[in-house]
Amino acid sequence: MSEISLWKEQYKIGNEEIDSQHEELFRKIENLVSIARSGDFDNKKKECYKLIDFLVEYTGMHFEAEERIQREMQYVGYEQHVWVHREFTKTVLDYKEKLEQDFSLRTLKSFLGTLLTWLAVHVCGCDRKIMENIPLDDHSGLADAAGEIDAVITQFLKESYGFQVQNVKSCVYKGFVEGKLFIRTLVKGKEEYLFLYGLSEDIARKLYSSISNMQIADIQALDEMESSALSEIANIISTQIIGSLSKELITNYQYEDTIFFGQYTDETYHLRDGIVITIETEYGNMEVLYCKLK
Repeated sequence: MSEISLWKEQYKIGNEEIDSQHEELFRKIENLVSIARSGDFDNKKKECYKLIDFLVEYTGMHFEAEERIQREMQYVGYEQHVWVHREFTKTVLDYKEKLEQDFSLRTLKSFLGTLLTWLAVHVCGCDRKIMENIPLDDHSGLADAAGEIDAVITQFLKESYGFQVQNVKSCVYKGFVEGKLFIRTLVKGKEEYLFLYGLSEDIARKLYSSISNMQIADIQALDEMESSALSEIANIISTQIIGSLSKELITNYQYEDTIFFGQYTDETYHLRDGIVITIETEYGNMEVLYCKLK
């Protein structure tokens, strides 16, 4: 019996087949999380392998079923949705390969953080749109970068977490970003972007607990699952922002993440032309530095 509960009624999208499959995925992830937290990881490797193999196979089956339903109802966002599925399938297979090479608690937690965050965000932000026949990207009408970023993050926080944004401010980067924890995401294609997410302690804790029903023990010493989950949130937001700002195919980009605690002090990149958007919520602030490097 799993000691935690990741499935939520709010994840239901209104299609019995899809909802049942989503719930099964969350239940299996619960089992893996319980093993990772049990302190008896070494004696449960065989069980872990079976669960991971099941998740890989079941995720593929679920994506096929979801895409079939979309074709049957002539869902307007079908091609976008298929691409999202294919990209995440690559991520799952990459992690499976990593686990086959290094079946460690560290790698397992990193896999779980990414998997859980992606699934929760995908269900809330993408799958809910299927039954209402809403396309996945709807930010093309906005005028400037600050407005695009504001709209993307506001919608993401509302759809994925139910956060209400209370106020948004933007300014030219003045040499610092406020926050307790920082996630720097480099996005490299023909064009290159840098995003720096400054999170207050409250919002970092709330983002993590909202998807995992678990608490961050020490904001200054995240474990692999916590780091992976928060980095995946930053990657998802960055992908959505670039999709609204750039004409280059998202599939061309590669991502690199680094987490900093307490203060962001890295001076590797010259960020003089960046803009900072401050998102104020009831759970604290998120500041986002956006800079196009080339």
